[in-house]
Parts: sequence; structure tokens; C-alpha cells
Amino acid sequence: MITKVSLIVPVYNNEKYIGKCIGSILNQTYKNIELIIINDGSKDNSDNIITNFQKTDERIKYIKQENSGPSQARNIGINIATGKYLMFIDSDDTVDKYYVEYMLKEIESNDYDIVCCGYKDISRFGVVKCNDFSFDLQEKMNKFTFFEHVCNGTGGVLWSKIIKKQIVDKNQLNLDKDIFMCEDLIFILEYISKCKSFSVLNKYLYNYNRLNDLSISSNISMNYVENHINVCKKINDILKYENYKKENIEMIILMKIQSIVISILEKQGNNLYKIGLKKCTKNITDILEIEYISLYIDKFNTDNKLHKPYITFIKNKNITLALIYSYLINKINSKRRGLKYRNIKEAGEL
Repeated sequence: MITKVSLIVPVYNNEKYIGKCIGSILNQTYKNIELIIINDGSKDNSDNIITNFQKTDERIKYIKQENSGPSQARNIGINIATGKYLMFIDSDDTVDKYYVEYMLKEIESNDYDIVCCGYKDISRFGVVKCNDFSFDLQEKMNKFTFFEHVCNGTGGVLWSKIIKKQIVDKNQLNLDKDIFMCEDLIFILEYISKCKSFSVLNKYLYNYNRLNDLSISSNISMNYVENHINVCKKINDILKYENYKKENIEMIILMKIQSIVISILEKQGNNLYKIGLKKCTKNITDILEIEYISLYIDKFNTDNKLHKPYITFIKNKNITLALIYSYLINKINSKRRGLKYRNIKEAGEL
């Protein structure tokens, strides 16, 4: 019997890219797939595009729901999937035509519970090959090694992975609808906690599209910060339950908190003239005074030369200087990226 693979794609207002996404999936060299598309209440032309594809390929299952968020959409996909394996794809991304074939071959080669692959980061500044799991394939992989890699970079995303439907069903795993960012990280950690074998495929089979990046929000919502704090707490609970070393858990949470704070500083610095230095300073100060975050500030540390000034300013409570520094770095990086973009365009690579 030929193994079936279920590919789950949530869609919300993505008429610009959904056609390319679906096309890349239907063009897979491995044909025994079912493509489950969940339209999360789109108001644009996404429905017509999906419907036209559905008319031409019986492997497509198309579900519509009122806007409930990507977690609910993916949970629906998981529930109706009939494949032995699950794969997730974001609706603005595409995949290599060998994506399913190579990932399936790897997971079945030694009955692995999960396989991850590399991806191509595509932005208007070019294409960069990435692999958050690029360690020596000869080293013995275990649950804790995978935990560490999942908690770094984009390792915790659902895409670029293939997992077993049986493990998901047996443990009644689903995505937390109350978390609106990094919900996939929590799902992946919970899934890995039930796994016994792991593998990494050193091929770049997933195309992560950042051409569709939304403009940075002028104001940072406290809900955004609270969401990330809840994610950190859930990470702690999962790793603690798995008897992961306390000091390692602390380091993972510390790096998460530090990354969140620096990311917010960078975003506020980018909007300095839009909302004003006074407002930006208050936004950052309010965040740093949150008890959960303030407990980690004295432990902030980095080898990243560009981030070192942030750490110094934060520890010394020089938030205004941190924002000015962020604004200047954003300006410099913007000019460099613009130059790189022009060079790439002139070379005909875009």
C-alpha cells in the first residue's frame, strides 16, 4: 500500500501567493498526497483561486471557517487528515518539487518520529539557505538535542518538518488557540516530548517567503508581550516535565526573553519618528518593568557585537540611548540592504 501524506495549509487573505503555494504542492514528484486547505474567513479573492484548483485536482480538500486564527485552522486540518504523515505549509510559501518525496523517504528509512529539513529564506534582498538543525548527522540525536534546536531561530516552526499522525492522535495534540504567536513552537515541543527518534535532512526543500512581510507596527501591544511570556512559561513547563536540566531551561528562557526585548527595541527604533521618542521610551520602560522580564535583565549577555550596546543600555536603564542606537542601526542596515538589493537586481537574480 502506498503511503499517503497530508499537507495542511491555512489561508487568510492571501490572494497574491496562494496560487503559487498550491501549484508547488500539486507539482510534487510524490503523488499520493492530500492537500487540506482551510480558508480562515478570507475577504479577498483567495476563495476563487482555491476553488478553481479544487476543480482540477481531486486530492484537494477545501474547508471554510469564520476567522478563528491559524491554530484553529490547523487543528481542523489535523482532525480530518487521513495520511500516515502530516506536513504543514504556510500559504505564502512554496516547496521544492521533491519536498514530500525526500522527507518521506528519510522518515521511513529508519522509522523516525520526526524529520526536519533546511529552507531558503527569500526576501527582496536575496535568497539565503538556512538550516536550524545543521549539526553533524553522525552524532547521536536525542530528545534534548532536538529541544535545544527547536528553541533556536526558526527551529520551532511547523513547516520544513514531517511528523506522524499516529503520535499526534494518540496524545491528542493540538495547537493552543489562546496563543497567537509561537503557537507552533509549543506544539512542536509537545510533539517531540512524545518522540523516540529524530533525523535531519540536509537539503533546502522549503521556500520561506518574506517578500510578504507586513510593515512593522508603530505601537507594541502588551498582548504581544504577554503572549511571549506565556510561551516562555509553557516552554518551562514542558521541559521541566521532561526532566531537562534546570540550568539549561533557564538559559533557553533567558535567551527567549532577551531576544524579545531586543526585537521590540529594534521595532520601536524603526518607528522613532513615527510615534516619537517619548512614547517609544515609555513603551520599552513599561515592558522592562514587567516582573517576569525584569527578573532576567541582569543576566542578559551576548556575543553579537551589534546587540552588545543594547544589553549595556538596558542594564543601565538608558532606554533613550538604546532607541537612538536602534534607529541609527536600522538606517545603516536599510542602506546596506538597499545597495545589496540593487546589486542583486542588476545581476538578474531577482
